[in-house]
Amino acid sequence: MQYGKLLAVLLSTAASERPDSLDQRIAQYIMDHLGDAEAITMKRIEQSCHVGNASISRFCRKIGLRDFFELRELVGDVPFQASADIADTFAGRMAAHRDSILNGLDMVVRSLSEAAVCALCTDIHRYSRVAVFGILKSEAAALVMQSEMAALGKNVFTVVSHVQQREWLRTAGPEDLILLLSYRGIYFDYLQGDDLEKLLARPRVWLITGSRTTPPPGVDAVLRFASDLTQEHHPHQIAFVCSTVVREYARLYGLPPRKTP
Repeated sequence: MQYGKLLAVLLSTAASERPDSLDQRIAQYIMDHLGDAEAITMKRIEQSCHVGNASISRFCRKIGLRDFFELRELVGDVPFQASADIADTFAGRMAAHRDSILNGLDMVVRSLSEAAVCALCTDIHRYSRVAVFGILKSEAAALVMQSEMAALGKNVFTVVSHVQQREWLRTAGPEDLILLLSYRGIYFDYLQGDDLEKLLARPRVWLITGSRTTPPPGVDAVLRFASDLTQEHHPHQIAFVCSTVVREYARLYGLPPRKTP
């Protein structure tokens, strides 16, 4: 797990836990002190978060780390990276941002396979238990897809916490269809410690991604779109793909009948 992935896991934990929970307090403290290795000690976390040594160790294992020492290795002095539009005016910066997003969407339009989208829609219709998962920005697209599918009368499950996503994967069976949204194809990096082939063997798994890398064994099908994999095109491209799937599902299987008053 690299530094960027650690931050994503911490943000996911902070967003999905209760504000007063031990895990949320620990995750928030670590995020507040990323890049400050001196602040990330057992003693400082215990004092600041009012938690015990066992709670910190349990938190590290919960987010996929071996122990607290591995956490320490990941939160040292690592530079933050940021980008911004360089146009002189606000209107110019907005226009440049818009043009970049539209360029990314055009890449999807030119590359997305109608046959693959229809095959995915067929699976969504055929399976009674469907889940869609992503991390942070990709999970935002999953939440939108869940609400749009509900309007079509098809229940699709999702959850923000990567820990809960992992548990769902571990308990999934042949009756489950799982859609994994991974812009760069690195969703599986968050599953370190699991035997991926075994983890993905029982459910039917689709990967929706802009990456050209080969997915691990256990992924049954891939819905791929062209992408330069820049932050600026994420999550717009993957959200557009998910919305396209929903619209094609509606075309193929129709809206649910309206109930008469």
